[in-house]
Amino acid sequence: MGIDLELADVAAARNQFFSCRKSGRSCAHDPECEEHFHHLLSRGPSEFPYRRFWDINENMQLTGMGYEADPEHWAIPVGDPDDEQAQQDRQAADLNWRSQTVPGKTGIPAFKLRSNDRWLVTTREIDEALSAYARVPPEQRASLESDPKWVSWLQWLALAREHGGFEAE
Repeated sequence: MGIDLELADVAAARNQFFSCRKSGRSCAHDPECEEHFHHLLSRGPSEFPYRRFWDINENMQLTGMGYEADPEHWAIPVGDPDDEQAQQDRQAADLNWRSQTVPGKTGIPAFKLRSNDRWLVTTREIDEALSAYARVPPEQRASLESDPKWVSWLQWLALAREHGGFEAE
């Protein structure tokens, strides 16, 4: 099984576009959802080219960019599924769950790169990871950067930071 990574702003635009289209009504957003989504796609690559992350997780732990942890279980908020406030509460709970981190830990939790639960890796997590990598001795960085996949990962993190993070699905 592989995990797909997509820039957070593109993933959000995709979800909004599909939600509007599924509603059967005309899009009331400005800019129009389809236009906004295609504009973001036209700006360049929006997905990470690799789908397997065991080696990236391993390197991130070795460099202090990530950490082992288990995710919290998702608790589904109850409420009337037709109630707009209940829907908003569920969406907020889902976003909080997908954005979770572990108190006292910095960087990107490995579980976000091990399952396709639509985890959201935030800009704060990316900043923490890149800050940790900047403290890695130059000879260790040079060794890691001999791997094109690792170099792509570092470039992806820098790009994702400019796009609100990324989603792992």
